Amino acid sequence: MEDNFLLLRLKQHDEQALSQLLNRYGGFVLACVRAAGAHLLSEADVEEAAADAFLKLWHSAASITPEKGNLKAYLGAIARNEARSRVRRIRPAVPLEEDFLLPQEAAVHCALEQEECSALLHQVLNTLEPATKEVFVRYYYHRQKTAQIAMEMHMNASTVRSRLARGRSALRKALQERGISHEDVV
Repeated sequence: MEDNFLLLRLKQHDEQALSQLLNRYGGFVLACVRAAGAHLLSEADVEEAAADAFLKLWHSAASITPEKGNLKAYLGAIARNEARSRVRRIRPAVPLEEDFLLPQEAAVHCALEQEECSALLHQVLNTLEPATKEVFVRYYYHRQKTAQIAMEMHMNASTVRSRLARGRSALRKALQERGISHEDVV
């Protein structure tokens, strides 16, 4: 009921009502913005989005009716929409040296990187035990299911999954020994 009274005062452009709502729901709005911002917004962007949510509430107070839902839910929706709008505006930064690549050069550069990664993966795959390597090739290259691999290689499905797990661990270790993060290759 107190929210309805504050909303009524807000419709009359009472700044004290806005201040009271800010004190009451400021933390909630910040939490909504952070959650909807998917960890992509800086703290300054989060605070700005929260402030904009209260500003939008101030400007739209006349059209808000208690029958449509409570004020807290309405404010949360404004905050989430404001955060999502800011996330959509974020553009990934392109490194300077790639800014000047022509489309043909970029394609060649990408192909060379893929070729290097492929050669590295083959080299590291060759360090695996032959049966584990075969399981890897069947699973990741031929896209076979673990049950099919197990049947064709006369193994239990759990053995296939264990070999995949041990193989991934061995590959990760071999890549780290070469100073390469496995995320860079995959």
